Amino acid sequence: MNYLNVENISKSYGELSLFENLSFSIHKDQKIAFVAKNGTGKTTILNILSGKDTPDSGQIIYRKDLRTTFLSQEPVLDQSLTVEETILKSDNPILNVIKTYHQALENPEDSKLYQTTFDDMERYQAWDYETQYTQILFKLKLENLNQKVSALSGGQQKRLALANTLLSKPDLLILDEPTNHLDFPSVLWLENRLRGYKESYVLVTHDRTLLENVCTSVMLLQDKKIAYFPCGFKEFEKRRIKMDEKKNKEIDRFMTVHRNLDP
Repeated sequence: MNYLNVENISKSYGELSLFENLSFSIHKDQKIAFVAKNGTGKTTILNILSGKDTPDSGQIIYRKDLRTTFLSQEPVLDQSLTVEETILKSDNPILNVIKTYHQALENPEDSKLYQTTFDDMERYQAWDYETQYTQILFKLKLENLNQKVSALSGGQQKRLALANTLLSKPDLLILDEPTNHLDFPSVLWLENRLRGYKESYVLVTHDRTLLENVCTSVMLLQDKKIAYFPCGFKEFEKRRIKMDEKKNKEIDRFMTVHRNLDP
């Protein structure tokens, strides 16, 4: 199942052209490692995929009703809320399901509404939502649910945003450096969480071990072009080394020919 198609997108900042006419697709169940050198447009592409930015040209066609959630490197949170209020006031469809279910309980005569909301509670596994979010917050070292966001460090706010992202259970999860500000046990916990994640995600991280353990395909942005590799990160690294060796040999041959042509 196709989640989205990126068609010929380009992006520049002034005279700096990041990429031109990029096209690729993201499908259901894909676990993608997105790899590129710093400053070449990774975050820009993630922002475009999530709708936070727009390309200069080209378009992105999304599957109808596709739900995406984006964890940016610098998430913006409401500083006036507490940790728990941030979770409960997030744009999370599960919260709407719970709210509608409680409304159905107050109107028992509407059996159709009750059955619909009951089915939604099952589908979203919303019965123990409070237990879910308290467990995730505990794993991310955010045990004080009444602490104000304004009192949290930058790292703690990033972890709170990560908790919100994971709890939303979207069709497509977009993660930009999720291991920043995580200690080793928390990184292992996130790894296990992603390994059990049933839907698709695009992951950008400098943690090679995480990429090796949770991603089943790789998308490489290089020389302003996208290349897709339907393999894990370890196999991708082997293929990339061979690609670089071939490219260097071609450059050496080119230089040798031109040196021989010099007068």
